[in-house]
Amino acid sequence: MSSPSKGSYKLGGAALVASGLLFLLRAVLDLIAGPPPSGGPEILAWTASRAPLLAIANEALFFAGMLLVPAIIALYSSLAGTDKRAAGAACGLMAVAAPVIAVLCIVHGRLVYPVYGIRIGTPDVAALVIAVFYGGLHAISLLLGAATLVLSLIMRRGIYGRWVAVLGIATSVADVVGAYPYIIGPVPALLCNVLFTAWFVAVGSVLYKLPDGAALERTVALAL
Repeated sequence: MSSPSKGSYKLGGAALVASGLLFLLRAVLDLIAGPPPSGGPEILAWTASRAPLLAIANEALFFAGMLLVPAIIALYSSLAGTDKRAAGAACGLMAVAAPVIAVLCIVHGRLVYPVYGIRIGTPDVAALVIAVFYGGLHAISLLLGAATLVLSLIMRRGIYGRWVAVLGIATSVADVVGAYPYIIGPVPALLCNVLFTAWFVAVGSVLYKLPDGAALERTVALAL
């Protein structure tokens, strides 16, 4: 099998940085919009008054999820030489999150984007969409938290550096805590997202600067 090119690491690193920033943008817009109310009629009114914010947040989340694809490929390539099984498991968890994000955005988008003029207009359906969307975000936070922890443990022995690994371990805790925004409140939830973005940017920056696959394998071998 041919070694990954330097260009693939650059693409993956840039994608990871962009993904992290888009996740943060969605979190900021979520804070501005405020938490959804619990009743169906109130949800419809809340959605109508915040439609532009919710629409931009939906788009940001969709592209954040899609940018995970090249990032995951580059991440696995950079860590497989250190611990192939653990890297595969962690990147697999991230790969599961990407299509779930896409489906959630499609469902959530029906609140703000009409299809053939059809828009959700009944309280019960609106309540179901909100419950599915935020329940799905909860699951994604847990998936990414587990993936971040495993990746960070691998990174302690690789070329990313101990500080990136320590930041990742802290981020994995923040991911789990941030999965419960309805308990911790909107501002702590945003802070958890800031830490998540910081780790994505840190890892993406290292990825972007990596040499090609053959040179990276020699670097990993020396580090071990």
